[in-house]
Amino acid sequence: MKSIVSSPTALVAAIVLALAGLVSACGKTGDEETSRTLKIYVSQPMKGDRGGEDMLRAVQIANEGEGGRVDSAKIEIVGLNDSDESGAWVPALVRRNARLAAADDEAVAYIGDFDSGATEVAMPILNRAGMLQVSSGSTAVKLTLPSPDLGEAIRPTGIRTFGRVVPNDNVQSAALALFMQEEDVDEVFVVDDGDTYGRGLRYRFEKIARQMGIRLSGGAELTREAQIADVADQVAASRADALLFAGSKLDLARDLFETVHRENNFIKLFGGDGLSFSSFLESIGDTALDTYITAPQLPAGNYAQSGESFLNGFEERYGRPAEPMAVFAYEAGRAVIDSIRRGARGDIATEPIDSLRINTRNAFFDISERASPLGSYSIDANGDTTLTFYGAYRVEDGQLVLGRTIDVPPSLLRDDE
Repeated sequence: MKSIVSSPTALVAAIVLALAGLVSACGKTGDEETSRTLKIYVSQPMKGDRGGEDMLRAVQIANEGEGGRVDSAKIEIVGLNDSDESGAWVPALVRRNARLAAADDEAVAYIGDFDSGATEVAMPILNRAGMLQVSSGSTAVKLTLPSPDLGEAIRPTGIRTFGRVVPNDNVQSAALALFMQEEDVDEVFVVDDGDTYGRGLRYRFEKIARQMGIRLSGGAELTREAQIADVADQVAASRADALLFAGSKLDLARDLFETVHRENNFIKLFGGDGLSFSSFLESIGDTALDTYITAPQLPAGNYAQSGESFLNGFEERYGRPAEPMAVFAYEAGRAVIDSIRRGARGDIATEPIDSLRINTRNAFFDISERASPLGSYSIDANGDTTLTFYGAYRVEDGQLVLGRTIDVPPSLLRDDE
C-alpha cells in the first residue's frame, strides 16, 4: 500500500487556515479581584532529562496567557514530579500525585501523566474523584479503548474521565509503517521495553506491518542493560534491514542502537515519540545518521500565531528551545482552562467543586473543531483527538529534522484493543 504523505508546507497552510483570527495567548490580562482559587494539577517526569519541567512550564504559560483566571476564579497550576533520578516513572509517586489532586477540594482537573503506564496507574484514582484527566503524551490505545476487564479497573465508576490531545498509537504505529515504506524497509526486528507504551506500540505496529507487507524478522523485550548484547545478537542474526525500538527508556534505546549499529552500520534504527527528547537525540553520536523518529509535533517555524508565540516566548524566557513535545502540554493547558470556562454554570465563585469537576469534564469531551496550535481537532467518543498526522524525522546534530509529515488514512486505523 502506498503511504499518504503531505509536505510540511501543506500542513502548515492547513493549520494557518484553522487558526485564522485566533487571538494570541499572550494578550489576555485580568486586573479584577478574584474570589476563589481553582487548581489544575500537573504530574510529569521532572527528573532525568525527559522534558517534564518544560511540560509544566508550558501549562503555566498557557495559564498566564489566559490571565491566570476564569471569571472571578484564580487558576493555580500545581506541578508534581512522578519520576526517579533516571526519569522513569514511579508507581508510588504517581499514586501520591493523583491522590493529592483527588483529595484537594480546590482541584478541578489534572494534566498527566506523560507516560502511558503512569497514566494507567493514576486513572482509577482520578476517575473515582470524577476529575478530568488530560494527557499530552500518553499514547497507549488501551487507555481510551480498554478491554472490558481493564475498563472496569481504570474506570471504576463507569464514567469517562480521561482524554488526550496527542494522537494515539493506532496513528503512530501506522505512521511508523508508512515511514518505513518510504525508506524502503522490507524486514524489521521489533524490540519493546516492557512498559505499557512500548508493549502497546509493538503490538499495534506488528499488526499494521503485516497488513502493509513489511516482514517481521523477530522480536524481543528489553527491560535491563544486561540484556542488550543478547538482543543485539538476535537483531544481527535476523538479517533485518531495520530495527524498531518501541519504548521510552532512553538509556536502553541509546545503548541498543549503538550496539546494533556497531555490528551493522547499514541497519536503519526507528523509534517513536518516546525517543523524541533532546537528551536522547544529543547522546547517540554517529548512530544518529541512521536514526529515524516519528513524533506528533512540528518544528518551530511550522505553527500558526498561537504556537509560534508560545515557542518564541518560551525561548526568550528560558534561553533555549522548549522540548519538542511541550507544545502538546501547552494545548492541554489551554484546552483544560477553556473547558473550565465553558463548563461553569452560574457564579464560578460559589459553584460546588463536584459540579465544577463534572461540568469541566463534560465540556472537554464536547470539544468540536477546536482551533489550536496543533490544528483543528475534536475529541471523539473515546476521549481521543481526531488529529491523525505524525512527523517523520531524521536526527542531525542532536535535533529532530522534519523530512515529511504523514497523514494516516482511516483505512489504517484500528479500533480494537
